[in-house]
Amino acid sequence: MQKERLDLILKTLQEKQTLSLKEIIELTHSSRDTARRDIVKLAENDLVERNYGGISLPNTFKKLDNYLQRSDDYVNAKRELAKRAAVFTNQATQVYLDVSTTVEFMPKYITNPNLFTVTNSLDIADQLLRNSPCKTRILGGNLDAEKRCVTGTRPCLDLENYTFDYAFLSSVGIDENGIYYAYDDDIDYKAKIRKQSKNLVLLLDSSKVNVKHNFKVLNLNQIDYIITNDNLPRKLENRLLKSKTQMIYI
Repeated sequence: MQKERLDLILKTLQEKQTLSLKEIIELTHSSRDTARRDIVKLAENDLVERNYGGISLPNTFKKLDNYLQRSDDYVNAKRELAKRAAVFTNQATQVYLDVSTTVEFMPKYITNPNLFTVTNSLDIADQLLRNSPCKTRILGGNLDAEKRCVTGTRPCLDLENYTFDYAFLSSVGIDENGIYYAYDDDIDYKAKIRKQSKNLVLLLDSSKVNVKHNFKVLNLNQIDYIITNDNLPRKLENRLLKSKTQMIYI
């Protein structure tokens, strides 16, 4: 079970501070691909930081030992955020779904057969094909086994061919200064998504609030809607109101 593997990885990481991919494979008795998916899962939840050849303890506000206790609520929160976000697609013609373990829950709630959906995510594309009647297109580019998406300059260039009614994405953190992401290639890519979209919708679970990460990629005034599962801090909420960002609480 993935939860058992993740628990073992986190406990060992607390003791050793760093783990290589080889050590994770040996520790969990799993394949290289499975170990990589586990690393991606932990990294996307800001529980570890990826580095060359493995992972290390994160430089964030999260505590590793809380992961399993909150994981069920965490998944439920993501599902509810995605369900609410899917409402926007009912009257839309063309939308973009960005690679995200939160956005990944949206396809099962998308029911518009006239919708054209574009994504860079392998898992979202698969879910759309399995669960949604909409037409689906995945952007071109290099396949990244760890991130489970297409990468490189090609997907960024491909985005220029589209104008989206809505683009849906999440982030690794948000504070009064903006929206944060983990990788430098997010900088140009998220900016391109913003440029090609009439409305940008951020799916934000409460664990991302007041968390900074490597790169501040978007300003608050670039987000049209934020869907979140908890009340935001007053200062952040006031900044969003000044930015004319509409907040939807579930």
